[in-house]
Amino acid sequence: MRVSIRRLVFLFGLTLCAWLILQSAAEAAKAPARRDVVVMKNGDRITGKIKKLDHGQLYIEPPYVVAPIPVDWQQVERIESTAKFQLEMSGGKRLVGTIRKIPTQDNPNHDFIVENGGVETRVRAIDVVAFQAQKSNFWRQLKGSVNLGASYVSGVTATSVNLDADTSYSSTKYQIGAALSSNFSHQSGANSSNRQDLSSTSSLYLSRHAFVGSFLDFLTSDQQSLDLRQTYGGGYGRYFIRTNNVQFSWLGGLVFVKEAYSPESGMNPKDQNLEGLIELNYDWFRFNTSDLSTSFQLFPGISDAGRLRSNLNAAYSVNFTHDIVLRLNLFDTFDNRPPENALKNQFGISTTFGLTF
Repeated sequence: MRVSIRRLVFLFGLTLCAWLILQSAAEAAKAPARRDVVVMKNGDRITGKIKKLDHGQLYIEPPYVVAPIPVDWQQVERIESTAKFQLEMSGGKRLVGTIRKIPTQDNPNHDFIVENGGVETRVRAIDVVAFQAQKSNFWRQLKGSVNLGASYVSGVTATSVNLDADTSYSSTKYQIGAALSSNFSHQSGANSSNRQDLSSTSSLYLSRHAFVGSFLDFLTSDQQSLDLRQTYGGGYGRYFIRTNNVQFSWLGGLVFVKEAYSPESGMNPKDQNLEGLIELNYDWFRFNTSDLSTSFQLFPGISDAGRLRSNLNAAYSVNFTHDIVLRLNLFDTFDNRPPENALKNQFGISTTFGLTF
């Protein structure tokens, strides 16, 4: 039964992510052509469809190119667009509306204009962290990636397959996301090692820097004799830093944990605990070439005093083009009170190749 559940999780995640990519591509093909204008400080003029501002680069798609062209946001002199965008400012403010940029020397402190319902909001362009076009439906507003890696060694007949996928949806009031990590390895004459982790997070913004967040996680691991660990909880969080190339936030709260161990583990087959939650999230970007994303959760025991668990997930991505990435993934799962025949610490590194959408 354990193998069947894991295969279903793996296939469901892969099928869902593939469907999202196809859905996004199909909806994009239906979108009407726009003639936004971007003028650079050196006088270059680009006409096409402005897609987004991300990682310090503005993406614009002229009708004669295959993929959007990234340009340095700080080198943009002027923008004209009739499309509506969702924007995020460095101070945490979120706006929706049509956008326009004027030359900085004309008005250094108000060179970026957002208009919504006839009301203009003027800010500094350097304070605009990110924006993306307001899409026509929920599916087109999703962002994410699908990454797959595999290896095979002859002689010992060792096989390893890794799948990592994630998706997120953002609005001016909240953000939701989900991630799947699946690792399978097999070697002739040895036991197979499987690990699947399906998680979901959400944030409801209270102010520019504060939010309440939820945390859900479903983990299975052969090395830790864990059939299934279910974690439900959430708490209060704040952003430390939010700029064009760095985002850093924390979350503190409580989680409820249900664990089911394999019969040979020597543990109580089923257990329930209340634990604390301390979460740190750090993201670093370098234009459109690379980015580092890390998430760390610490779970101090409350009903099971003295127990301490932690999860670490990190990924470093190198972008070959706007959509294709090479990714180095790292995970670490720690439990100071594991089953007698299980590892305290499960650690893994994998390299995957994938697509973003």
